[in-house]
Amino acid sequence: MQRDVQLKNQTMNIILGGTGNVGSAVVKSLLQRNEPVTIVSRNPEKAAALQRQGARVANVDVNNTGALHEIFLKGTALFLLNPPAPPSTNTVVEERKSLHSILAALKDSGIKKVVAESTYGARPGEGQGDLNVLYEMEEHLHKMKLYVSIIRAA
Repeated sequence: MQRDVQLKNQTMNIILGGTGNVGSAVVKSLLQRNEPVTIVSRNPEKAAALQRQGARVANVDVNNTGALHEIFLKGTALFLLNPPAPPSTNTVVEERKSLHSILAALKDSGIKKVVAESTYGARPGEGQGDLNVLYEMEEHLHKMKLYVSIIRAA
């Protein structure tokens, strides 16, 4: 009960990609600081270990804009890692689709701060694959009325 009361007064951190290498490190770091975390995952089994450590898990596909928006209404900070598309698909089309769903879900949500994982090579131009999609993500986020930090890892 005391922890639940305490959580209501803290920033709720929503993590997309929380079961991968980078996202799970973010989740673990926040949990170590006793900060509330919700992992958005299509596969709750992948998040089970982090759930046992105290993370909440929302079983939502990022392409379900309405359900994702409902999760975002409960948070104030978002770690955004656009999920990679399966290599057997048109990855640019699929990653652009998930990005647009995430961006639409952000509108009129409770999210005030976004930390987005991009890449050093993100750039405009046709034929650049997911580098175009990540560049588009950066550009769209900068146009939103949010505090935004872009991580451009090499």
